[in-house]
Amino acid sequence: MGDLNYKVIDNFLEKEAYKNIQNVFMSPDFPWYFQKSMTGKDSNFFSHSIFKQHIVFSPHYELMNPFLIKMECKALSEIRLNLTINKYVQESSDWHVDRVYKCFTSIFYVNTNNGYTLIDEDKKIKIESKENRMLIFDSQIKHKAVSQTDVERRIVINFNYF
Repeated sequence: MGDLNYKVIDNFLEKEAYKNIQNVFMSPDFPWYFQKSMTGKDSNFFSHSIFKQHIVFSPHYELMNPFLIKMECKALSEIRLNLTINKYVQESSDWHVDRVYKCFTSIFYVNTNNGYTLIDEDKKIKIESKENRMLIFDSQIKHKAVSQTDVERRIVINFNYF
């Protein structure tokens, strides 16, 4: 996966599967849940848990099948959707790893916006939020989310898996 064990794949899903994902998760009727912070001391956001602690939490789990197949997922730790709303200033999470144990972290960008993900605390590699893009990296690489200012919401799907 490159020097830092990461890769970016554009047009990750076939067009029909991607449009279905986008239509469901960007619907005004989709249920989002307020979270006080992303990593402890940073800004609030909204989330929707699909899978965690060996339990399916959402009726939308089946929509994850194209991802799990393409990522060659052998076991899941968590799948969570994250939504940041436009606060007209870019805010970022703290540098963090999603899991203390070695696995993969993947971030799928549901919509295009000027928010981004930074990976590697030293090199600060910027991955732009582009719809239907997948970022896959070693879970031990620190990263941070940076919110958007150009659209009302930024939606990503965060996967932790083996």
